[in-house]
Amino acid sequence: MLIMLSQILQNASQFAASYNTLLVLSLAGLALLFGFLIQTLLKLYSQFKAQQAGIKLTLKLSRTLALVVGVPIAIIYYFAISFIHQGIDQWFDVKTEAALQSAVSLVRAVQNDQVRQELNHLLALVEEEAPELIRDPISTFSTINRIRIRTQAQEAAIYSKNGQLIAYSSQFDSHILPNKPNKALFQQVRQQHTFAAIESVEGSEDRNQVIRLIVPVKDDNFQTEYILQVILPISQNITLLANDVKIASSQYKELSYLKGPLKTSFTLILSLVLLLTLISAILFIIQTIQTMVSPIRTLSKGTKAVMSGDYSIKMPIETRDELGQLIESFNQMTKQVAKSRNDIKFSHQETEIQKLYLQTIIKNLKSGVITFDEEKNLKIVNNALNDILNVNLHSQLGKPLKNILGEKDFRHINTLVEQIFELFNNTNTWHEQLEFDSLQGQKILLIHGSITPSLGKKSSGYIVVIEDITQIVQAQMQAAWSDVAQRLAHEIKNPLTPIQLSAERIHYKLHKKLHSEDQELLSRLTNTIVDQVDAMKNLVQAFTEYADTPEIHRRKLNINELIEDVISMYLSPNSQWHITCELDKSQPIIHADPGKLRQLFHNLIKNALEACENQNNISIIVQTKNANNQLKISVCDNGPGIPAETKNWIFEPYSTDKPKGTGLGLAIVKKIVDEHQGSIQVESVPNEGTCFIMTLSPIQKGSISIHEAK
Repeated sequence: MLIMLSQILQNASQFAASYNTLLVLSLAGLALLFGFLIQTLLKLYSQFKAQQAGIKLTLKLSRTLALVVGVPIAIIYYFAISFIHQGIDQWFDVKTEAALQSAVSLVRAVQNDQVRQELNHLLALVEEEAPELIRDPISTFSTINRIRIRTQAQEAAIYSKNGQLIAYSSQFDSHILPNKPNKALFQQVRQQHTFAAIESVEGSEDRNQVIRLIVPVKDDNFQTEYILQVILPISQNITLLANDVKIASSQYKELSYLKGPLKTSFTLILSLVLLLTLISAILFIIQTIQTMVSPIRTLSKGTKAVMSGDYSIKMPIETRDELGQLIESFNQMTKQVAKSRNDIKFSHQETEIQKLYLQTIIKNLKSGVITFDEEKNLKIVNNALNDILNVNLHSQLGKPLKNILGEKDFRHINTLVEQIFELFNNTNTWHEQLEFDSLQGQKILLIHGSITPSLGKKSSGYIVVIEDITQIVQAQMQAAWSDVAQRLAHEIKNPLTPIQLSAERIHYKLHKKLHSEDQELLSRLTNTIVDQVDAMKNLVQAFTEYADTPEIHRRKLNINELIEDVISMYLSPNSQWHITCELDKSQPIIHADPGKLRQLFHNLIKNALEACENQNNISIIVQTKNANNQLKISVCDNGPGIPAETKNWIFEPYSTDKPKGTGLGLAIVKKIVDEHQGSIQVESVPNEGTCFIMTLSPIQKGSISIHEAK
């Protein structure tokens, strides 16, 4: 195609004959190149889809080298197209086309000027010879002949207005009739118009051109009208020159139509050459790169085998160049790694056994265990610590302690953590008893801390062991308070009866002997002594109840019936309170001491009524609920609530903020719950109310129904 292109560039007239051949070759080459291109792209795509080793490197290098080759070729292509377009534009120069058009216009102008001059000359002769021309036939013939000779015409003829020939004169054979005008020309002349035109006459060899002139002729009276036709010859040189100009112009126009197809064809051929060059280069690049990356595929195969755990694989060495040395080094490496792996595997198994053993111990410890690395990132935490601190730190493993404490769910342990790390600043190993305000109330914790040493470092982390000794301390305090209550009850109980009897005897002996005012004073004083003695007896009774720990008698008990029975004792039409029951009707049967639980509910309801005594609308809700095989019992009021600082000692004996309270009611409640192996906690919101929530087990599951008791 390039050879044909070079030949066509030498002679543009060959383009028409070669166009079909070039078009067929171009389409065939285009189809062949696109076939190669699609086949190559499909092959690369299948390799990429199969993730064949080295395909990414092949694509990357191919793209880079294709740019290195393609950019210069594209530059050459651009300038080649520009040069070809400029060459074709020079073939069909605008100045040449304009010159040919000007020559055609000039020939046409000269001929038109000659026709105009001959017409004016003929009109002048007609005006001069008109009387003789139409007098009689003899004079008409001589006048026609004279006009032909004076105008140097080939022939002259005069016709009547209906087209009948009257007379004519010819320089050729007089027996040949003149060339009669057509009817349209007769009609034009009848309308007093003249006709002048250049016409071609078919000759024996050459095509000659003549001037046909037709003018009207009238007599002096405008009675008779005639039509005069004169045919004048045109110089043969002028005719030849005009024909040459016309032929040259028409041939140039025919060639100018090929300007666009020439550009398109040359652009197409050069584009195909560009594609052929690029695709050939890319195919060569791909083949070369695939040959180069063949050792990489071999290494990739060996690497995948090593990743799957097969260290016995030995890769074949196909070349002795640097890549072959690399494969040989890989074989040596896998051999050494296999040996080291067996040693590490044995050591790892021993380490895992020790780790599992340690994790099992930590997991089953009742004490909470938590560890941090040297940067205070959380490493280990067991379930016991989550229960003690009321958190869930399993989801925070690996996170910095600072980020953990910034979250909402862990803010209540900030103070405790600050105290722990403050102790770490003073010593590496320490033991301390701290108080912790948990979500369930205040706890007493015994904390052991230690910094773990490490090779080359001052420390590798922190270990903290936390024990919840709240129940132990509370049991010790309860035992101490029980002993104190028992002693106080014993010491106070003995003198109360003599004091009360003495006061009553004094009143009996002296009341009648005194005046009315003194009698009133005596009565008031003795009544005061008796009332205070009764108050002391009630206190002694409370001491006795708290100190007395009789054995509880468990039996199957329907807690709902017990609650309804207790609440019925507080129902009165004139009462200022409103008690609502929300009881779980799914047979919540428990094993408990009904007497103890009855005392518990009396204390809680009485405590709620006393807390709300200064408000008009008193509402108390007693609820039982089956939750996760646990019976939850709550007694809630809408009183003023309990201050946050009071929650920490509210269940301690003799702790009360009521003027008339003994401080033993809630202590007895907690003691009863503890005796039933349950738990109790308090939830309170200032100015909204307080809830005491108890958890007992076991129960049966079911649904909840609500009814009210007023």
